Amino acid sequence: MNMLLSLDLPYAVTGVLLWLFAGLTWHDLSNRKRVTSASFWFLFGLIFAFGSVLPHRITGFLVLAMVALEGAGLVRAGKPDGPEGMQEEETETRATVLGNRTFIPVLAIPVITVFFAVGFRMAALDVNRGVLIGLAAGSLAAMFIALRLTRAGVPQLLREGHRLNDAMGAVNILPQLLAALGVVFAAAQVGELIARAIQSIVPQDSVFLLVLANCAGMLLFTFVMGNSFAAFPVIAAGITVPLIVKPLGVDPALAGIFTLTAGSSGTLMTMMAANFNIVPVALLNMRDYYGVIRFQLSYAVALWVCHVVLLWAMISLWR
Repeated sequence: MNMLLSLDLPYAVTGVLLWLFAGLTWHDLSNRKRVTSASFWFLFGLIFAFGSVLPHRITGFLVLAMVALEGAGLVRAGKPDGPEGMQEEETETRATVLGNRTFIPVLAIPVITVFFAVGFRMAALDVNRGVLIGLAAGSLAAMFIALRLTRAGVPQLLREGHRLNDAMGAVNILPQLLAALGVVFAAAQVGELIARAIQSIVPQDSVFLLVLANCAGMLLFTFVMGNSFAAFPVIAAGITVPLIVKPLGVDPALAGIFTLTAGSSGTLMTMMAANFNIVPVALLNMRDYYGVIRFQLSYAVALWVCHVVLLWAMISLWR
């Protein structure tokens, strides 16, 4: 029972999956960098499978080795089996036959995740752990449902997963690296440095400029880190709380939610947000690697401007 409630199991399963992808890459003769590419995915799987027991220093060396492989241009994707046009036509045909049933595996993931989260809450357990375990369980359930709907085999499931993994490439490691970057920023007290810099530039009686600096800082850090949740603690500690909430008497919930969602505009603009801006490119076989960002850019800018204006107006009217 303890094993099922532990995060070690879903991480280990992820590691095994990455090893399978590494094996497929190793046997892909169309990939001129198959040995080094397979090594990259094997090391990534090693970190997932044994990250909780490996010494931190060893894990760090493994990450550096992965970065070196990618930095040297040694991680590449092989060519898909068969002509690309035939693959796209086959995918469209299957999607037409299945219709709206194709959404069932996708919807299974959030449903099962919520179920686990609620169950952990009712059992007075760690809800965050429940969400992660539920996400893993939902992903496994989605795979089985997809196999049932499409009547495909496990080898085909692995090949398609391998194809998508190759299409995304080394950016799969970004979430882990960016999470580590957030910890580094917090430990280095970057928030306090930002606060001092803003205080030396922006007049303390200018609400609009303070709001502008707050939202601009959140946008910039989210753009760099690829995740508004990782950027939020830095900006909240450096600008939102010491320069807006405390001196102006602003409701922390109001300032916090506007700051967080202002950063989400940055998520729409950056390749660092791999889940949002690179996964769709791979799933849809888009020819334009930056197509998703090009489409979202004008909406992201408009949303960010609205956040600045609305937060400034609300603080001015109700403080």
